[in-house]
Amino acid sequence: MCHQMYLLNKQRAAEAVSNYYYKGQAPLSFLEQSSVLIGFLPAPSLRMVIFDPEGMMIGEIRDIKMRKLRWFLPYFIDRFFPKRLGIYDHAENLEASIIIRNKGIEVLSPDSQSREIIEFKKDGSTLLFQNGDMQYAVPKTLLHTDLQVLDDQSNRIARLRKGWMPFEWGKRFKDPNTPVLSFDISLEAKEKRSIYTIIAALFLYRNH
Repeated sequence: MCHQMYLLNKQRAAEAVSNYYYKGQAPLSFLEQSSVLIGFLPAPSLRMVIFDPEGMMIGEIRDIKMRKLRWFLPYFIDRFFPKRLGIYDHAENLEASIIIRNKGIEVLSPDSQSREIIEFKKDGSTLLFQNGDMQYAVPKTLLHTDLQVLDDQSNRIARLRKGWMPFEWGKRFKDPNTPVLSFDISLEAKEKRSIYTIIAALFLYRNH
């Protein structure tokens, strides 16, 4: 089965390269995009790659230090250690670092001079994330195929879905189940970064 998956992905990669085109323009920052596509690569905890609809890699969230020992640790042991992830742009510049703990998420600037805390708790089947004056709610969904982020007025401001990729993007993304993350056009870059942070915490140890 693994060999068949290898052959399938090899064929998809060849087709994507032959259909790929680049307009010669500098890609927008992932914090400026209203729709992106998400891919997951093998990693001890998380390696989430962010693409724009044209197929350009525009960001990544991954472990800042990928120690070899962690590849051999069972997940239930690795979970006991705080996770320090980095949010990187398309040029590998560190935009922010994330420290995921049991009761909250700490977000640090690249120079560690400024920080913010995102606390989380459960309200029934809904996860609540408190970031200063902002509160985000993530209702429970089945298998994370349609994950929605709501603001404190219950308005949907972000959505991560699988199986709903626009047809025209299929020239560059051959897997129709590639997750698509869309944001409300009114969101500012800081709020988008907070949502990326929340999604990273939710998908830790998932889909890779």
